[in-house]
Amino acid sequence: MKTILHPYGWALAALLLAGCATPESRIKKNPEMFDALAPEVQEQVRKGQIAVGFAEDAVFLALGKPDRMYTRQTESGTTEIWSYVGYYSTRDRQQVEYRGRVRDAKGVSHSVSDTIWVDVDIRHDYERLRVEIKDKKVRAIERVQR
Repeated sequence: MKTILHPYGWALAALLLAGCATPESRIKKNPEMFDALAPEVQEQVRKGQIAVGFAEDAVFLALGKPDRMYTRQTESGTTEIWSYVGYYSTRDRQQVEYRGRVRDAKGVSHSVSDTIWVDVDIRHDYERLRVEIKDKKVRAIERVQR
């Protein structure tokens, strides 16, 4: 038996998944981690903001799990780089050759071919934020200027 999810069902599922990705939802799942933060840090974390000097737990609560993680080694030691990715879409018009069979009003099948234009949405990602962490503290923040 096939089950088809109604369009409203997809919308509800998207909302539920998005709800898991908010600072408030991470705070609810990790109350002891949040309670260990200073009150001024807690206020920024609730807004999804971070600053130099924050503990990595505060970054996780504010921004979530990084999309990518890097390790940088220098003479002064090892740092972790947490990378957060953003997305944008562009639309591209492409020419497509269509070949197929159709039935006319009398039910007779015919081969047809045609050139049609279709709009294709292309999803691009970009690194929107890098957080450098050393000794479990934020040492630097890089933001993309768009």
